[in-house]
Amino acid sequence: MSRPRRAKSRPLPAKQPLQKSGYQALAKIIRTRATELGLSVRSLAARLRKPRTTVHKTLCGDRRLDPIEFLDWCEALEFDDPLVVINSARRR
Repeated sequence: MSRPRRAKSRPLPAKQPLQKSGYQALAKIIRTRATELGLSVRSLAARLRKPRTTVHKTLCGDRRLDPIEFLDWCEALEFDDPLVVINSARRR
């Protein structure tokens, strides 16, 4: 009895940091605001109720934020208007 032939497996593409300038600008705005508020990664993670590693990757620009999550971040970082944050990231 012959075994069915397996399809050749392809390696997954390497995970790369987000290179678009808008994402990098947003990460920088978020990092700057966290610093202004004196928040560490750990304390920001506690405010967001997220794992520390998730917060760190977002601050480094290695992870994207979805729109609803972005609103949570704006609240945690005490931004008055999320639209202002988006517009400032787009201008950079």
